[in-house]
Amino acid sequence: MDKLKQIDNILRKAAADMPLKGVTTSSDWNAIEQRLKNRKRRIMFMWSFLALFISSSFIIFRLNNTTEINLPTVRDTVNQNVAKHSSKDKTKDNKNIKMPVPFDKITLKQKKATRVKIPEITKSEITKLRTDEDEKLLQKSTKTPNMEGKANMLSKSVTISNQEIKHPVKVTIKKVAQAKKINSNKTENVKRWEYGISFTPSVSNKIVQENNNLSGLINRNYNLFIGNQEKSSFANNFGFNLSYHLSPKLFVSSGIYLTQRAEYLKYNYTITEFPIVTNGEITDYAPLNPLAYVDVNHVGSNLYHFIEIPLNFGFKQAISTNFEIRSQFGVSLLSLTKTNGKKGNFLDLQLENLSDLKFKKYNIATTIKSGLYFNKNRFNLGLEPSYSININSLSDSKTSALKARPYSYGINLISNIKIFKND
Repeated sequence: MDKLKQIDNILRKAAADMPLKGVTTSSDWNAIEQRLKNRKRRIMFMWSFLALFISSSFIIFRLNNTTEINLPTVRDTVNQNVAKHSSKDKTKDNKNIKMPVPFDKITLKQKKATRVKIPEITKSEITKLRTDEDEKLLQKSTKTPNMEGKANMLSKSVTISNQEIKHPVKVTIKKVAQAKKINSNKTENVKRWEYGISFTPSVSNKIVQENNNLSGLINRNYNLFIGNQEKSSFANNFGFNLSYHLSPKLFVSSGIYLTQRAEYLKYNYTITEFPIVTNGEITDYAPLNPLAYVDVNHVGSNLYHFIEIPLNFGFKQAISTNFEIRSQFGVSLLSLTKTNGKKGNFLDLQLENLSDLKFKKYNIATTIKSGLYFNKNRFNLGLEPSYSININSLSDSKTSALKARPYSYGINLISNIKIFKND
């Protein structure tokens, strides 16, 4: 109160020096009193804040200086206990295992820690593998939600009672998994037959070589007018296939197919001379009368139809549960049944019907194919690129100055049904 009186006297003295000669209103004094009260509140708030800051700093300092003990986690401790009790007739350790709770779980009211016992671990919770070969499986299995939940329910320290822990039941999971795998792939391991249909759209052409015995009869304009104007053409194979699987890796296949070889022709030339042949060889060319010129203008495809019987040896490799890669290599017997089209003669360049020409009745071809198969229990679907070429010449070497070996390459589309053989 002395200080307030002193302040009041100072204010009155200062007011006497004002232009109004010390006359003040009641509102002025009220305003001054209110400002003094506000100043007092600010001082009290500052002291309260300072006290709170000091006390908080002290508490944090004490907590940070608390000794931290690094002990194994609950999962590791449980693993160690199970490992100890899984060995034969080892000494029993009935002492409690104390585990600290992480620092962030401790509150100020928990300075005096209490010990909480978790429910006893039953045999159903520890029936995990402890064999050497299944060590890794057990480490993964201990990370279950139940064990994690129990670890999180612990307070500052936990006492784990291991008196009821018995020897875990040993289950050879690895052997069970292998047995399941064998059962799931049983249909792939037994001997079996497969049969189905196959369709192969392809591109066909031929490899042409000279017949050394009759090469002197080839017209000098043959390649220009005929040979260079014969290109690849589309063909197809269709038939019935049959295969026998000797083992999970090897099989043999055969069947019967309607096979085509083809060539595309685009002739556009004029014959203005004829060859003079002496002793089975062209020795000269004589010009034709312009009135006897022959214009050849022909566009089309020649088709050669065969019945094919293949014999292939195959290898297969599974890449997943339902997919495998198959590769086949073998030979085929082709019987020529029909020809369609026209062809320029190698000697005089005239057009001739294929049916009037002589071709070999039987031919041998070699085939290679490899592709992807989709497997189910009773059927499969295949998609495999293939290539086939005649080993011998289609043309008769006794009458033709050219050797023609047809070939084709395409995509084999196949569907098979499986028939299992009981051993």
